[in-house]
Amino acid sequence: MTSSFPSLPLPARTIRSDIAESSILRLPNTNPSPSGLRSPYPPDVRTFSTRTFNSAGLTFIPGPVNMSKHSAAQPSHRSSPTYPSLVERARLEDQLYSMLLDGPRIDILLKLPYEVATYILCFMDMATLAKAAIISKAWKQLSEDSEIWRSIFLYQRRWKINIPASQPVSTYNVTHQYWDVARKEAASTHSLLDWKRLCRDRKALEARWKSMPAKTKLIGHEDSVYCIQFDSTKIVTGSRDHTIKFWDARTLQCTSTLEGHSLSVLCLQFNERMMVSGSSDKTIIVWDMKTQKPHTRLYGHTAGVLDVCFDDQYIISCSKDTSIRVWDVRTMALLKIMVGHRGPVNAVQLHQGQVVSASGDELVKLWDVATGLCIRDFVGHKRGLACVQFDGETIVSGSNDKTIRIWEAATGKCTRVLTGHDDLVRTLHFDQNRIVSGSYDCTVKVWDMKTGECTLNLSSGHVSWVFDVQFSCSRIISTSQDKNIVVWDFAGDIDTTFFG
Repeated sequence: MTSSFPSLPLPARTIRSDIAESSILRLPNTNPSPSGLRSPYPPDVRTFSTRTFNSAGLTFIPGPVNMSKHSAAQPSHRSSPTYPSLVERARLEDQLYSMLLDGPRIDILLKLPYEVATYILCFMDMATLAKAAIISKAWKQLSEDSEIWRSIFLYQRRWKINIPASQPVSTYNVTHQYWDVARKEAASTHSLLDWKRLCRDRKALEARWKSMPAKTKLIGHEDSVYCIQFDSTKIVTGSRDHTIKFWDARTLQCTSTLEGHSLSVLCLQFNERMMVSGSSDKTIIVWDMKTQKPHTRLYGHTAGVLDVCFDDQYIISCSKDTSIRVWDVRTMALLKIMVGHRGPVNAVQLHQGQVVSASGDELVKLWDVATGLCIRDFVGHKRGLACVQFDGETIVSGSNDKTIRIWEAATGKCTRVLTGHDDLVRTLHFDQNRIVSGSYDCTVKVWDMKTGECTLNLSSGHVSWVFDVQFSCSRIISTSQDKNIVVWDFAGDIDTTFFG
């Protein structure tokens, strides 16, 4: 990267006032005026500036507003000041305009070192940077800097970058001006990405969440499909047919079928090393993800295992027997049993040593795993709960009362109630931007996390109860009693390889 950027002359009469007014030195609206020009207005008159833009994109300052006309009820004990006439005011305005137009103009940005100029532009959002690029050729060249676009992308909290481990650096789409420099300096993978294109594609992808996506059905299970999880390479589903199936996330073809449970597979979770599944057969199986073989089977629940989750310390399971069990993820030993619900515990979520549970007794509970004690109850649903998710700060729950509730984990306060489903809310998944829910009304709905508005209603995918949903930045995948797995694809022709 060069240490300085050539200063190019700004084209006359083409400066965009709404973009460049802060970077072009001009006569400010202060008193006294610059260049020793004395103001014709008395100092006791309040002046309100109304900017007027001309074809050159510059501004001039009209005369004052005499506020004494609006204060007639209060008598003045001083002599009235003398104001310029309209003709004299117009003449003064013409003088100021000529001074600005004919005087020297300085583009501060181009006087700065290249690194400083690009650093300043890093604080712009996409829309502002796009406007800045049309000010001049010099600004356009500055706005093409990849580091600026990288900063814009990474600033978006809901946008994540994913660098596939198997992706060779030489195949990345890079901007031409940085290719030779990157090869010589052995720059990191991040510096080789075309960040401007990534920003453009990610913004386009976000806009597609407002319209109906393309859908594909995966057919293979012989009965209801109860649970799903997926990542960038695979989709994993569990079914009432007692099996777990692996699907290729790109081709959507079934790659393997796992058998181990003797009854319905009700829940599962996996990472790169292991998978944990729970079943109506009252057992939990820990699978080796590399060999896809059972590693350990956990016994203890006296009824069907309705949900499981785990991290690098614990495996958490919940059951129709109303209990929550905590297992050591390394030794597979049972550590404790947490009891407090008065009905089946239908869902659990683990986050940094805390567990949130949802039960048919209409309660959401927050537990401390280390002590096994209930920290707080969340009261508000009118009927039993079917699903819950927890990210450490926010809890979202779905119920047979047809509503979704958003809670503050720290206070127990319900901050929003979402209504729109016509039957039990069986499943949900959320991130900082949106909530996706599935219901026994056979629909999948997308909600704005901040406003609570339902932004999309997917009603044409399933003909029976929706049991589970998961989503990424480009897909929703839902499962149903109708034996189908539906992939709702928002990406289309957008390359999502690097989107997390």
